[in-house]
Amino acid sequence: METRERTKSNVTPRLKLVGSPVLERANSANVEPFVSSESSGNVRNSVDGVDDALLSELPAFERHEESTAIELFYDLFFVANLTTFSNIHEINSIKTLTSYVGFFCILWFTWCITSLYDIRFVTDSLLARIAKGVHLGVMVGLAVSGPKFDTTKVTPQLRIIALILMVSRFVLGLQYLLVLFHVREYQKTKLPLGLIGGTNFVTGFLYMGISFSFKTSAHAYGAFYVIAGFEMVVNIGVSSQWKVVTFKGTHLIERMTLLTLYILGEGVIDVLKSVAKISQTQDAWTSANIGTLFGAITAIYLFYMLYFDTLNRHDFGSIRQQLWSFLHFPFHVALVLCLSGMAQFVIWQKIMEGFVSFSSQFLQVVKFYTSQTQPDDTTAEQYVLAIQDAANNTFQVYEPSDPGSINATMKDMLDNVRNLTSEYYSTPSNQTLNALYVGLSEVVSEVWNSIMDTYGFQPSDRGGGDVQQFASDKTVAALNTAQLIFDYFFIATGFTIIFIGVLGVVNVRSYTIWSWVRFVAHILFGLACCLLCLLATGDGSAALNLSATAWPLPIIAMIVLVVLAIHHISWENNEADEKTGEKQYHFLPRWRPNRNGST
Repeated sequence: METRERTKSNVTPRLKLVGSPVLERANSANVEPFVSSESSGNVRNSVDGVDDALLSELPAFERHEESTAIELFYDLFFVANLTTFSNIHEINSIKTLTSYVGFFCILWFTWCITSLYDIRFVTDSLLARIAKGVHLGVMVGLAVSGPKFDTTKVTPQLRIIALILMVSRFVLGLQYLLVLFHVREYQKTKLPLGLIGGTNFVTGFLYMGISFSFKTSAHAYGAFYVIAGFEMVVNIGVSSQWKVVTFKGTHLIERMTLLTLYILGEGVIDVLKSVAKISQTQDAWTSANIGTLFGAITAIYLFYMLYFDTLNRHDFGSIRQQLWSFLHFPFHVALVLCLSGMAQFVIWQKIMEGFVSFSSQFLQVVKFYTSQTQPDDTTAEQYVLAIQDAANNTFQVYEPSDPGSINATMKDMLDNVRNLTSEYYSTPSNQTLNALYVGLSEVVSEVWNSIMDTYGFQPSDRGGGDVQQFASDKTVAALNTAQLIFDYFFIATGFTIIFIGVLGVVNVRSYTIWSWVRFVAHILFGLACCLLCLLATGDGSAALNLSATAWPLPIIAMIVLVVLAIHHISWENNEADEKTGEKQYHFLPRWRPNRNGST
């Protein structure tokens, strides 16, 4: 933020009504002017030595090597918004998946468009604080509307979101016009700033227009994404053509990497929430539980290393830098879905562990009593008691969320099984046998559903329009949800690996054979992850068997580890230190811009 000096250490500095992002001539001596590398040799350390014509064309804006406090505070609202939406909007159907991605797109582009202004023109003044307060209010408004975000039907939330985005763009347009006022003496600044500011006003009116269409139809929601893409194209195009709005010398790279860290942190929170659900119902962890948790945390940590190890610490061109930033959108969409799937896999593995345990006991009981040569009513009673014992053993380990309801339901089901078994023993018939099979499947489904309720796993359409009359209906819905999770998790993980490779190619300063080897490794291993979703085809038994083990998340961790290893064994000789000849590795990026030919 703009430096405001204190006259005394115990006196609060005076806050200006309007702050200018333009530096005074006396303060612009050490600021890199926005000129090309060819003309940068004409710039001296003293502003007096700079051509007056150059200064008259390009003002010197205050630049920040790191994010300002107000930017980081704004980021907190983004994180809180994403966390709130993720907690309420669990992905369990195609409908919720598309809604999740759709709302994340709105949230991401709102954050990005606002941050693109702050990166270049942030100041500290009364008007700037008021404007930032409006942007914070926009985030709060999105958080309020997010839980009921639904693009399949007409809801008030769609119209509210359109009006919220309208306010956001109008405020940004006014902020750009204010910057234009401060640089009004520079002729070549009027057109680019006018274009960006005007675009915000145009998109604001577009959001206002589509808000009216939501009164009768929800199909206009696609305009949200078209308008957001249009805004990004204008920002990238204008900043590429006019150096006055360039991102050179700004902390744009840091802003995108910080957002990646926020999303990774949100993924850790989701995984640990799943861990907390498991810890509430058990005192000891099995080896499969530990393996699944280890795979999730290790995979997130390896994604962190892979992302930052592909990050170029040097300047790699203004246009490519903007392209690199824009490509973070599909990367972040894939990453947030990948991390959400990890959290759901932790829970699903525990559910399958309980179901496998009950199934093994249940099958032993069925096998024993169906092999009886002279069954009678006593055998039927023992049969039912044995099934009840198996269910009770499971309920002791996986305590039902509503014991009274479960006990009443199980009693009715077991009475039905007892009656059907006695009837079949007395007068065997295919009709009775089929009814008995249905009754037994209902018992199994009820136990499985109880385990899912214990860990808060919500299958699709629960409480929706389709009423689930039988326990098996809910089980089928749960299996469909599990298949969806299996599919989108591995596809999202594969695209996460691919997009990290694309980002690495875009920010490479000079291309070598090893640059393409790393890129191809990302593509191949990413596609391999995507193809794992084919296990869910057919009857889905292969995917179900795999998800019942602790291996899905460790497999992902191993794949990312292999890709990371390829990065480190493919160092070029020109990356070696000039003095010692040893290859240098910086675990974390250095944010100081390349100003005098060095970092």
